[in-house]
Amino acid sequence: MNSDADNIHWSDEDGSIAALGNQLKAATLFYLGYNNKHKQNNIMCSPSETITPIKVSDCETNYDSSASWTTTLKYVLSAAFLSVSVLEFSLWFPFVLPGLTSAAAKTYIPAFFVYDDEHTKFDNTPWTYNTDYLLTIVMSILAIQCILARSDNDQKNQRSLRLRLYSASLLICYAISTLAGAWAHQHFLSVESLNTSRFRMFWFVCVGNVSFASCYMGLIGREVQRHFGVSGAMHMGPWWFWPAYGCYMSLTCGLGYISFKRPACDIFIAGCTQFPSTFYCLGALGIRKWPQQNSKKVAVGKETSIELVSPMYRAMYYIGFISNAPLLPVYPILVQYTDMTLGGVNTFLHTWLLLAWGMQGISLVHLCKAVSNGERRVGAATEKQQYSGGPALIYSIILAPLALMAADYARISFS
Repeated sequence: MNSDADNIHWSDEDGSIAALGNQLKAATLFYLGYNNKHKQNNIMCSPSETITPIKVSDCETNYDSSASWTTTLKYVLSAAFLSVSVLEFSLWFPFVLPGLTSAAAKTYIPAFFVYDDEHTKFDNTPWTYNTDYLLTIVMSILAIQCILARSDNDQKNQRSLRLRLYSASLLICYAISTLAGAWAHQHFLSVESLNTSRFRMFWFVCVGNVSFASCYMGLIGREVQRHFGVSGAMHMGPWWFWPAYGCYMSLTCGLGYISFKRPACDIFIAGCTQFPSTFYCLGALGIRKWPQQNSKKVAVGKETSIELVSPMYRAMYYIGFISNAPLLPVYPILVQYTDMTLGGVNTFLHTWLLLAWGMQGISLVHLCKAVSNGERRVGAATEKQQYSGGPALIYSIILAPLALMAADYARISFS
């Protein structure tokens, strides 16, 4: 005898069952980080009421099921080599700048968190710590602006989420660093107080955040490459590469390898370790052709993220990320060859940082808004061919200073 269930006929005339199945499939693939390039037009990034075929590459996650142990080992060794060699380079570079060897020798005296009356200089004037507090406030505001750089489209907001979080995290690193620095300058008033574990903790927070900022710079570079870069022009690598690099720099800072009799010197050496991630960020946005302002206009609301990026903000991005480089040679000159007080020197440096970090923050807010409001871009094959030499260019820029250091060490060893 047949039951009622045997007489039930399932139908999907309105497509609701298929839509539900597509949503469940998309959700599963999204959260597992599945990346099936052979089905790029059949799934969506995240479940929603409207099924929109898009490329799986827009759902990029940090998980790559095809990664082999060989590839992983290659990146582990690369991260280790880059971390160790860049730290060594940062400790070597100030002493070989033309015309600054003597000034650097008098300024960068290793301390390992042990300070003395003869060489230690640590300013406690209001100009120093108040400008640090100002930096903390401005960086915090810009970090919040990055988080809030959203649109009314939840799918686009999801696409911009990582760029917004990484940008905010970089600015928060700056804010925490300057807050700890301001507190230290205001409350540690003697050499004896500098030799306490309390000062070491505060100063590690100050310098350690600058050291770890390379992590977020590198992650920002990955996201900028993903949204604005030409496919293949920059290697993205695994997501953990830059966090591993930042952790190593912070660890060495905590162990005292980035510690000098003048505590301010620690900041400059920590900043010098940022040069690989800085050039990575510059290359991610710079290695491409940008739409001309007088080119054919698209309908309002249909612009891609690339078309929403203004040349003015691109210039701010480039200048903001590279403009801290001159501070490394400027600091020894100011403290050794001028009559400026330490408070005056610190105020000048903090004003410079406010402009540089401010341009970084403003340009990152703009890029976050462009991703949150722009349509998905489609990479052109001609672009990929035109910028096929991008990785070699960036690697050359990063490795050239390290090669110079190796050559100098070899010269000293054989002379």
